[in-house]
Amino acid sequence: MNYLDTNQTALNILIVQGQTPIREQIRRVLQEHDLSRVTAVNDARNALKVLRSQPIDVLICDLDLGELDGWRLSRLVRSGALRCKSTIPIIVTTSTWCERIAEVTAREHGINALISIDELEAVARVVEDCLAEDYVISKPTLLVVEDEEDTADLINRILAQRFEIEIAKDGEAGLKAWLERRHDLILLDVMLPKIEGPEVLDAILKKDPKQAVVIMTAHAPVEQAEELLIRGAADFIPKPFRPEQLRSVAEVALRRDDYMVSNMQFAERVRSLAEREAAYREVSSMHRHLLDNLQTVVMELDSDFKISFLNEAWHRVFGYDVDKSLNKPLKDFLTTRDGRKYRAIEGRFRAVLLKDRDSCEMEINIKDASGVRRWVQLQVSRSQFSDKPATLTICLDDVSKRKQAQDKLRYQATHDALTGLFNRHYFDKTLERLSDEAANKHNTHGLIYLDIDYFKVINDNFGHHWGDNLLKTISTIISDQIRESDTLCRFGGDEFALLLNAVDSKKVVEIAEIIQQKLSNYNFTVDKQAVNLGCSVGISYIDGSTDNPEDYLMYADSALYVAKHRGRNIVHVYNPEDIESEELRENVDWAHRIRQAMTKNQLVLHFQPIVKISTRQVAYYEALIRMQDESGKLVMPGRFINALEKTGDIAMLDRWVIKRSVAMLRQHPQLNNLAINLSARAFRDESLVPMIRESLASASVDGHKITFELTENASLMNLKTTRRVISELHELGCSFAVDDFGSGFSSFAYLKDLPADYIKLDGSFIRNLHKDKVDQALVRSIIEVVQTLGRKTVAEFVENEEILEFLAKNGVDYAQGYHIGRPVAVEDIPLH
Repeated sequence: MNYLDTNQTALNILIVQGQTPIREQIRRVLQEHDLSRVTAVNDARNALKVLRSQPIDVLICDLDLGELDGWRLSRLVRSGALRCKSTIPIIVTTSTWCERIAEVTAREHGINALISIDELEAVARVVEDCLAEDYVISKPTLLVVEDEEDTADLINRILAQRFEIEIAKDGEAGLKAWLERRHDLILLDVMLPKIEGPEVLDAILKKDPKQAVVIMTAHAPVEQAEELLIRGAADFIPKPFRPEQLRSVAEVALRRDDYMVSNMQFAERVRSLAEREAAYREVSSMHRHLLDNLQTVVMELDSDFKISFLNEAWHRVFGYDVDKSLNKPLKDFLTTRDGRKYRAIEGRFRAVLLKDRDSCEMEINIKDASGVRRWVQLQVSRSQFSDKPATLTICLDDVSKRKQAQDKLRYQATHDALTGLFNRHYFDKTLERLSDEAANKHNTHGLIYLDIDYFKVINDNFGHHWGDNLLKTISTIISDQIRESDTLCRFGGDEFALLLNAVDSKKVVEIAEIIQQKLSNYNFTVDKQAVNLGCSVGISYIDGSTDNPEDYLMYADSALYVAKHRGRNIVHVYNPEDIESEELRENVDWAHRIRQAMTKNQLVLHFQPIVKISTRQVAYYEALIRMQDESGKLVMPGRFINALEKTGDIAMLDRWVIKRSVAMLRQHPQLNNLAINLSARAFRDESLVPMIRESLASASVDGHKITFELTENASLMNLKTTRRVISELHELGCSFAVDDFGSGFSSFAYLKDLPADYIKLDGSFIRNLHKDKVDQALVRSIIEVVQTLGRKTVAEFVENEEILEFLAKNGVDYAQGYHIGRPVAVEDIPLH
């Protein structure tokens, strides 16, 4: 249906045009198409009066309106601040433009169409086209080729507002998706299944050399990134990345083609108007207006590489006066370092100028007007007008923040945040290198592994602030005793590892003893109290005796345990005949005792009631493990759970608890429903869900009667695996609860992605809830988030009626604690 033929009487059109002949021409064309309800004004000020007083259906305005240009007038309309609808069609007329710059600017300002004054006869048709469909601001398309689901999800959350995103999980799927849609931008991982990233890049650029592709790398060498950029990638970003870094890199890459195309169009337009001097001046003024509003510096260099043109971004970004910068060589603005490399830079410029290559890109350093070094990215192309000498057109973007972010990420990837020492990741890489050297070149290196004796006592008695200060001091003391060729790392807590490069065994022991003595002699003073330090040291020799670098660390770790076992504050060299450390023996002993307890029926379950607060009735029970010793005394799980986790036997206990709980649900109807705690390692067990399924089936127990609990920290260790296992438990009818929620608090960001049914508030927030205002504020915040997500809340450690009343008032669903009921044997639970 032709909108203009049927609805013209209801259509109000506003024309804003300062030139009377053009204004009347637009009016005439519209009236010829039976559009007589037209209001025409000569500037933006009068246009605003009309837009505030009349319901306008279509706006036709010129780009140049004096005080308020067409772009900004359109912004006001789109903001919804005027009487007209914010979605009305907006058509901008202009004498001429650089097509790509105008298209980009129009898109960002919500313009439906641009019309040259040479094409005004088509204005009625353009109005009809604009009214034919609703106005929608289309997003640029982004293809993410990434096999890591968590990384792909993170990218989607960060860039979803800016882009229409499609995700491919391998190189083959990514290439297929691109061939079908030809996305505006591609984020491409280097390591991919089926077809690796570099091959995908080559295949894409072979078909479309102008396609913008950003490479994502994790721990990849700089040389690999440089190689991919040379092969045609627009940019690269190391993983892990920060949201603002990803947005910046994506935005620059997206604009890259716009800038290059606009340069070409600018050059072509100027060439075509070279013989029309008056028209050229008009076009030049328009381009100057457009270019001056860009954040990108547009620069032109003559054949001597002196600056012959600059837009105003040069002054905004770098602080230099535009006029005073003209006719100066670009070299004058480079830093000393890049000034020394200028011959190579000039060589690349000359290659473009002489047509040896079409264009080039590079990153260099420019000093701004205050003398600060800035990283800039140059996109260089050749321009030539008529018979005049060729020049270079350069688009220059300040990428200092991106470079700083990349440098910071590289530093953080290899350094400890507290002490500035190297971290475990860097240690592993260095140990691998030294291990290879020892095996292939027959060199011997040393590994010293140490921790501070009784450091936990210092933390507990004086606080983490003093503990952190102590760790920094220790780092300095150790660093002062080693050579530049050695590598000192902090693993976390009070554990340090030292790799000594090319030393004999005698020297390794000598350095270890010096460090041990220095730390023993250091008195740490807190609140006028002097605390004597000590450290236990384990040593191993990297001598090519094993193909596995991790063995050397294991040897040093074993030697460290022996040092602790033999009295602490000593140095011990690994000996394969050493007796196991006391702690390790104790852990193994506990694992043995638990196995025996299973066979002798010395493991029992007690059950603690959980009530629904609104009715004060028991809703379900939590199953809690206990062990009976030979005298019949109950041993609490805190004594043996940690030992089982360290020996890797915790899965054995998980299975016993699950099977026993299911059996007791069958045998004791008064239990009704049960909550079962799982260990942090439970979800790593691929056979866990099949075992649960078999237990439910063999006992004929409905899965809806069971809720599995996993601590907050354990739930977030591998969010992808946690979501998968929860989904499988839901298929069995079981529900899921996040235990100790709030202890990490960083998990708020992930809670909406975790399909939990219940959220158990950490007891540290509940104990003092009746008298601690901070705990009350925190609990209210958690409750609000959990309720918004539609989950049920459970409060632990409810010890008195005041706490219970606070929870009831604030909408908590369930409560558990000694005020409700203590854990008891199943025989002591009353029948309902």
